[in-house]
Amino acid sequence: MTSVLRSPLVLPLAAALVAATLAGYLMVPPSTELPIHWGVDGKADRFWPRDRALLMAPIGATVVLALMVFADRFAPGRQAGRHVAAAASTGILALFTAIQTVIVLVGLGVDVSMVRVIAFAMGLLSVVIGNVMPKSQPNGFAGLRLPWTLADPANWAATHRLTGRLMLISGSILMLATLALNAGPLLAVVTITAFTLPFVVGSLYSYIFSCRQGQSPSR
Repeated sequence: MTSVLRSPLVLPLAAALVAATLAGYLMVPPSTELPIHWGVDGKADRFWPRDRALLMAPIGATVVLALMVFADRFAPGRQAGRHVAAAASTGILALFTAIQTVIVLVGLGVDVSMVRVIAFAMGLLSVVIGNVMPKSQPNGFAGLRLPWTLADPANWAATHRLTGRLMLISGSILMLATLALNAGPLLAVVTITAFTLPFVVGSLYSYIFSCRQGQSPSR
């Protein structure tokens, strides 16, 4: 089985996504306009008819996972990144399932903040991936695949150990922020920063590491 689908949570999450979709078709009135996009202020600003709106999450999850499976099949050294790949596929399915569940709840008249749910899910995803990043080895599929990390196993190990720790910290902070902050521009900024900063810092660290080891980053 491809490493993307190796996680034992993939099938339960896929079943939950299907169940949420079926619940939407059975319980939400056909004439309902469902939200499909939210602004940084946390308010829905684009709506689609129920039938189309409920297809977005299943199709999105299928396309993303199919692309990951395709890349996994042809990526060199993919087994070395199997832990990260499995964690990423689990997180992506969980994110789409959460989004679909919120859309259905909104269609049923329940007041749920999609922005908060997505921010919390991204924080959790960061924690999950951060926990497995140090277990990966140089590969062409998953991780910080930079010329100098791929060329030096020591660089790869040090970079992914640091990046993983930063993702654990930033993901935890983001989950707490979703409980403390209102759904608005500030939460959006915190979400983007918390999810991207570990990769920026990790990439910079790997470059400095390569320079100190006398490597040429251009290689």
